[in-house]
Amino acid sequence: MMKDEHVTKTADLAKHYGVSSATIRNDLSQLAKQGHLQRIHGGAITQQWLSREPSYGEKAHLHAPEKQAIGLEAASMIEDGMAVFIGNGTTTMEIIRNLPSDRHVRIFTNALSHAAELASKSNVEAFVVGGFLRGVSLAMVGHLAKRVLDGTYFDLAFLGVNGVSIEYGLTIPSLEESEIAADIVHRSQHTVIVADHSKFGVLTHGKIVDLSSVSMLITDKLPDSDTRNALTRIGVEVRLTNGRGGEY
Repeated sequence: MMKDEHVTKTADLAKHYGVSSATIRNDLSQLAKQGHLQRIHGGAITQQWLSREPSYGEKAHLHAPEKQAIGLEAASMIEDGMAVFIGNGTTTMEIIRNLPSDRHVRIFTNALSHAAELASKSNVEAFVVGGFLRGVSLAMVGHLAKRVLDGTYFDLAFLGVNGVSIEYGLTIPSLEESEIAADIVHRSQHTVIVADHSKFGVLTHGKIVDLSSVSMLITDKLPDSDTRNALTRIGVEVRLTNGRGGEY
């Protein structure tokens, strides 16, 4: 089972093998000591380089229906007259594609792919954050990008991530991109994380912020009960793509 999945939950393994969660936790700890996997809260991830980053094209085909539903839900939050930042990524691209056509908004992005999509939307004032272009993700980062953002603030910011963890926070493989994303969080009145269920419990190289720094998580499935309880404690609203907000 571990070979087939990047993230594996303790409860799922216990059910699969018909043993107690305590037994699974002990087994995972032993495997972690041997270097076969990495322990995370509530489970484990198979050992791999935390900085490994799939290309934009590779990610576009993963969990596509879930990402489309998340993007549609996120786009419905955007109101007329807002200034909104939409970060790079395949899930945030679905927000761009589903922007309401009856609302005039200012959209800022550091994603070359998103800028091209925005060019055809007459109701949108599009602002592109320039900088060093990372080909693997089509994101613009670095010193120039940070200078462009000076003195600019947003009503809403939507960010995609590679990892959502109560213990380790919100992470992505690139340190350069995590630095820009953290800056965006601090410049936004409300930050919304858009992430499908495969991101829960995952840890990657660059930390953006702790989960407590954001307002909402939009996803397609609820995380495990420990994560849900932790999100409630720190005041992060969970909105599901079926329209149920925070109903556990």
